[in-house]
Amino acid sequence: MGIEKLTSSLLEEAREEASKIVEAAESHVREMKAREREKMAGMEKQAEKEVGNVLKDQRNERLAWARLEAKRITAEAREDAINNAIEDIFDSLGEIRKSKEYKDFMSRSVKAAMDELQGEKLTVHVLKTDKKLLPKLPKGCRVLTDLDSLGGIMIETGDGKMRADLTLETLFELRRDELRKKISTELFGEK
Repeated sequence: MGIEKLTSSLLEEAREEASKIVEAAESHVREMKAREREKMAGMEKQAEKEVGNVLKDQRNERLAWARLEAKRITAEAREDAINNAIEDIFDSLGEIRKSKEYKDFMSRSVKAAMDELQGEKLTVHVLKTDKKLLPKLPKGCRVLTDLDSLGGIMIETGDGKMRADLTLETLFELRRDELRKKISTELFGEK
């Protein structure tokens, strides 16, 4: 009976030892699971934070793009309004010829151009209908009614080397930038 008792005792000790090993292993597994859960929770928080940052960046980028697009659309609308006003003014240049100021302009322009060019054999180009608006010209000057313009005059020396272009279109183009600024100020209150 000694061997049976010894075997039984060894088996009992082996079972207890196995039970302790299993408990230790299970405890170790529980600790590993707990650490993994903590690790996963930390990773989830980090992922949520990163997703939040990405969403915030995308939102800011889209807002910046929308603001830029709104500025572009506003600038285009302003530019269209200014260009339309300039076109309207240009279209009304033909009507200016009917005013008293136009006759005064013609007289002043001819005198200023003749003083500038200082020649006796000057050629004055004018519209046929504006010929009667010219002041008395010095002898030797000739008047041609061949001007292809909305109005105004063009005076040139006899040799054609110097020319004073005082047509309405040219004067309009020379003052286009100044006109744009004035229109912008009138329409939008900006300088």
